[in-house]
Amino acid sequence: MVFLIGPPDAGERLKRLEKERERLEKEYEELQKKYERGDISKEEYEKRKYEIEREFVEVMDRIAQYKAFSSGF
Repeated sequence: MVFLIGPPDAGERLKRLEKERERLEKEYEELQKKYERGDISKEEYEKRKYEIEREFVEVMDRIAQYKAFSSGF
């Protein structure tokens, strides 16, 4: 039987990642509002949207990894 053990501070890291996920969600919502109001161009909107989405995918991947470690698969 093999047990995978994550870092000793995995719980703390998971909390930080979840806060980062929430920050990115809020940033995305604010970006959409700015675009809808006409405060930013479509090009600027698309560029920043892509960056936020990339960060979001990375954060969600790391969250999934930490949850897998904490559940022991």
